Amino acid sequence: MTASDDAIFRRLLDFREDVFAVCLGMARNASDAEDLCHDVFLKAFARTDGIRRPGALRVWLLRIARTTCLDHHRRRRRLSTVSVEDLPESSTADIRTPASISAAAEDVRRLKDAIARLPRKQREVLVLREYGELSYEDLSRTLNLRPGTVMSRLNRARLAVASAMEESHD
Repeated sequence: MTASDDAIFRRLLDFREDVFAVCLGMARNASDAEDLCHDVFLKAFARTDGIRRPGALRVWLLRIARTTCLDHHRRRRRLSTVSVEDLPESSTADIRTPASISAAAEDVRRLKDAIARLPRKQREVLVLREYGELSYEDLSRTLNLRPGTVMSRLNRARLAVASAMEESHD
């Protein structure tokens, strides 16, 4: 490995948490997300000559993560879903009572269920936006969609999740 290869590899690894969050959001469990994450970095390192804009390295890497996850699910011939068990949970450090802990855990479970029930295209844009923290412009480039389509899918996904949360609360 040359010094420039080492520098590129270190720059890629700066985004490992972002890549893992996207993989986790699109995989069925943490174990699959870890495997997918490794695949993403292997693919990215093998294609470092494809980096046209070093400033857009994060977006380029998340695009590889998305494609890797979609390919994984196509191979398994099943739709990708958000892992209900493995999404990051909210902190319960400030919650003191057993009842409030139980209520918070139930809210997280309902949110995970609502995201898991979204259609793939809506779930994908929501996961990339919320877990990958991509801007609308980056989402548009990553998904190869017009910005209006990205905003529309994201809005529909958010409304569906809010509606599901409301329904499940009653």
